[in-house]
Amino acid sequence: MMSTLTKADIPNFCFDVNSVSKRASTKLVYQTISISGQSGTNGDFGRDGTFGFPGDDGSTGENGGSGNDGENASAGEPGQSGTDSRHALVRLNGTVENLNMQLKIFQTLYSSSEQFAGINWNLAHSLHDLNYDFQLAKSKGIILVRAVGGNGGDGGYGGYGGPGGSGGHGGRGRHGTNGSNAYNQGASGGSGGPGGAGGNGGCGGNGGDGGSGGDGGNAGAGGHVQVRSADPRLFMLIELDCRAGTKGKGGYGGKGGDCGLGGSGGDGGIGGYGGLGESGGAHGSQGARGANGMHGSHGRVGRNGLAGIDGRATSDGSIQYAVVDIDDNVIETAPDKYHASVISYTVTDENNDEIYEPDSDFFITSVKWTNNGAMTLPSGSILSFPSTKCVSSDINDFSVLMGANINQICLDSHQFKCHLNAASTFSINQPYIQPVTIASEINLLDRLFSGSQVSTTLTCQYPIQITNIQIPTFLGPNERSIITVNFTNISTRSYGTCSDSAGSIEFIFSAHSLIKIVPATEEYLYQITPDGQGHYKINEEMSPKSTKHIYFEFSLDADASYQLYESLFWSIDLLLRDTLIEKHTNKIRIIPEFNPNVHTDVLLVTYSQMDRVEYLAYQKLFQLFKYSSQMWDIERYEAFHHPEIQWLNTTNLIIFIYSNPKSTLNMIQSQLFLQHMNSSENAGFICIGTCLSDEFDFALFDYNNLQFIDNKEKTKCEASNYVWSGFGFRHPTAKKLNVMANKLRTEYEKQEDNKFLYQVVYDDTKDARSRHCLTVVYGKKYVYKSTLDFQVGNRLILVNSESPLLANTHLPFKLQAQLNTNQQNEVVPSREYDIGINDMVKTLQIDENIIQDEIQLNSQFGRLLCAILFYQGFEKSLMMINHKCELTRCIFVSDSSKFNFNQIVASLAMSIIEREYNRGSLEFHSLTLIVDQAANAIGKLYNIARTTDHVADQNNWLYLLIQSLYEYIDSQFFISFPWYGCTNKAKQRRKLQEIVSDLVSLSIHEIPRNKELYQTVQMMRLQELAKLQFPAADKRENCVRRIIEIQAWKEKQKIKETNLSAPLEKY
Repeated sequence: MMSTLTKADIPNFCFDVNSVSKRASTKLVYQTISISGQSGTNGDFGRDGTFGFPGDDGSTGENGGSGNDGENASAGEPGQSGTDSRHALVRLNGTVENLNMQLKIFQTLYSSSEQFAGINWNLAHSLHDLNYDFQLAKSKGIILVRAVGGNGGDGGYGGYGGPGGSGGHGGRGRHGTNGSNAYNQGASGGSGGPGGAGGNGGCGGNGGDGGSGGDGGNAGAGGHVQVRSADPRLFMLIELDCRAGTKGKGGYGGKGGDCGLGGSGGDGGIGGYGGLGESGGAHGSQGARGANGMHGSHGRVGRNGLAGIDGRATSDGSIQYAVVDIDDNVIETAPDKYHASVISYTVTDENNDEIYEPDSDFFITSVKWTNNGAMTLPSGSILSFPSTKCVSSDINDFSVLMGANINQICLDSHQFKCHLNAASTFSINQPYIQPVTIASEINLLDRLFSGSQVSTTLTCQYPIQITNIQIPTFLGPNERSIITVNFTNISTRSYGTCSDSAGSIEFIFSAHSLIKIVPATEEYLYQITPDGQGHYKINEEMSPKSTKHIYFEFSLDADASYQLYESLFWSIDLLLRDTLIEKHTNKIRIIPEFNPNVHTDVLLVTYSQMDRVEYLAYQKLFQLFKYSSQMWDIERYEAFHHPEIQWLNTTNLIIFIYSNPKSTLNMIQSQLFLQHMNSSENAGFICIGTCLSDEFDFALFDYNNLQFIDNKEKTKCEASNYVWSGFGFRHPTAKKLNVMANKLRTEYEKQEDNKFLYQVVYDDTKDARSRHCLTVVYGKKYVYKSTLDFQVGNRLILVNSESPLLANTHLPFKLQAQLNTNQQNEVVPSREYDIGINDMVKTLQIDENIIQDEIQLNSQFGRLLCAILFYQGFEKSLMMINHKCELTRCIFVSDSSKFNFNQIVASLAMSIIEREYNRGSLEFHSLTLIVDQAANAIGKLYNIARTTDHVADQNNWLYLLIQSLYEYIDSQFFISFPWYGCTNKAKQRRKLQEIVSDLVSLSIHEIPRNKELYQTVQMMRLQELAKLQFPAADKRENCVRRIIEIQAWKEKQKIKETNLSAPLEKY
């Protein structure tokens, strides 16, 4: 049988008074009886000294008076000493239901010793004889007798010394005598006398001394307490605390007073004025100013007071438990009572399979315990393993322990039976594994011995567990697959069908009604119940510690084609002995297979986050354009190519949902992309998601097959390396190299009127063979021509956004989900309506009126719709107006501005024109094509522009387009220098004016400039309104790469190709 041995370290109890008292203070207290000493009061703080008076200021020419000394502070009062605790003799009688306690209190004991050995309780004179009765049967608390010495009071703080007084200011010096006036003609006046000296400042007074701190009071001694009883079990009901009090702390000495500041010296007196001279004589000079008086000296800082002395500590009391006979004769004494501690025990499972299973029993035996207390443990202690949250035990399943001597180790022979509670619920998507804890307890008189609680943790689990389920995460209508369930027997017993089986094993496979379980074969042995569930019962032995697997074959119903991209539930239930113990559940997405034999207008490249609502939003968008479609799912095919399935030439427009590393542009083979884009005039590619324009460079320049523009130019470029001159052979910055490279490639773009995009690839490493005195030559540069011209580039469109989900932003219609994907027996109607080759869902439907609200141009739906308009081009958009398609009746909103479809079409044309202008085109090939398409559209049907209502002309696309071009020409071109006519800007202006004339000629009316419309038509740029990018047609300020980037990209492609060959991820 499986057994678990649990061991514990025996607590090492100390039996000194301090340790025993500390343990007592942790117990739950029912009532406290105190015979403790009184704590001393704290000493009063000393009085602060008074301020010294400042000295008097000196009179004229006199010294200032000295400041008085500050008063000394008084000392703090000493703290009062705590008194000693009294002593007690305690007698316990009775039972826990009615405990009688007799308490004799003594002030002094006739003993020269502080230990019990010298105490004669019979000679001592008691102060009080008290009697108590307690009913403790309903309480877990104890009676605490406190015989603690009083704490000494803290000494008072010394007072602060008084600050010394400031010295007086010296008096100002006297005025000098004035000189005598002259009386004789021509005689000079007499000189003035010198001013008197200023008085000196007075000395500052000394600061008073701080007072000394008071001494702390002495601690009181702990009491001596003896507890007597003829029934030592009653000692469990009492605890003693006989510690000494805490000594008082000496007070802090007071701070000495600040010194008085010396007075400032007086200013010297002003010299006397000179006498007046007689006619022709000079006036007398003024007398010299008197000397300033000296600053008085500062006083002395007072001395800090001395700190008080801490009080004296004293001794703890003593504790004694005494067992007596009926005649009160002492049989046994000890400084503490007994303690029971569990050392170890053994746990054994019931059915001998090494598993602690829910709703099963286990046994605890061989409990080893000891008395690690200070006296003999009486018999009658109760050993048990109480119930917990997860484990149940019988309240009567306990063992009454015999008495035990000090440090005696005992082995209990009782077998305890415990029951693991049944699991409250089955486990979801993982085996049931629950840690459970059981702990031993020893109680005496329903009071717990703390050292007896020894716990063990068991792992509660079932012996049969599912280890892995392999099932595809997606499936297409009419596709078959297999679910493989791997499970293990972790026990040491056999299960299944055999003579000594510990239980039956059964699996139930249930799923949504569209998931059909295929009838069993000889290979797959299971039964299908009338409700469509698959039952697989293990009809063989599953040996101990073994692993097996079973299979269910299933298929997706054909009606699943009406629920594409829905997620349908499935579950596997594991039953042990006909009880559900484990359930695994997940969902299968309905993803159609790609059909290479059908050609559609759109191929939608989906990914793992594509759900039913998102799919319907795309289908509704395609319905607006009357596009047929089918899907290629990255989760199914892992990349946008497959060795056995070819999508090339099966579609016109590819919409690629760019979401995560499993559906990035790196998953597209560049040669397939290029073949598609060049396959027809209707070929297009729209990417929606977090992709960037330069991520298309892998295809625009075909990094897998880089071709230089021509051999002649290649030789020329290799010869003219990057040259950069400077002292010290410094390396040019990346910014400088980019500027040089961009300048080079724009020269090539101009040669073909910017029909193609060019890219420079350069090596930025030094060429060690080409170093000169002041010149450093760097690696070769290569110029590559894009594989797509601007016309094809107009059909390569990027809808950049953080999330590619259409349903995350505003939709101009409502989707009402009605399908319950968790319902097993749901009835699915046969059919509702079709879109393209894909069946729209019947139970998750869209109202017949497609657009029910305004189309937000900044929503994902609105932006993608505009991208499709750009893809199909100007002429097809005009035909939608002529055919009065539903989209032509819609209102488009951007912030606070609203546009009708005529304005949207004019905005589309203006964005194409603006792209050509920004690239620097002189011929405006796209604009010329737009004129031809406009003429063709007008020629096919009577256009509003040919009606006689001139007012209506202001709202149609032709009028709006002409006014937009008027405004654009006026805003972009102005003549500011004589040779303007020779510039490319002037050539562009003339070409645009010619085209405007061609457009005006399509109308029977003259269409002059209407500047009142300029503000409106300025906003009509569909590319800006929908925030679209055209990687191959937009002007690019920077189109260069280092050759190391190309090399890294190729290496990354090799790694991805290797990863794509890995098997599908399993559930």
